Amino acid sequence: MRITCPHCQSRTITRSSRRPVPVFIEAYAQCINPDCGWAGKLQVEMVLTTSPSRRPNPEVAIALEPSSRQVLLDQLQSS
Repeated sequence: MRITCPHCQSRTITRSSRRPVPVFIEAYAQCINPDCGWAGKLQVEMVLTTSPSRRPNPEVAIALEPSSRQVLLDQLQSS
């Protein structure tokens, strides 16, 4: 994912990041444009599953997209 500066639209670099839980990431970003100098904290959260994992982590629960849910239910019923 490429993050751009909200002010000058230049690229940003990630200075540091941490993952306190499997579905949430916090990162500190800095604009590479020396004339801008913006820096800030980003938060990224995984909120919807569009395709289930073939190796699911039992500690992770991310909601399944409704259309994907129906496809899986149809597959299970036809088995």
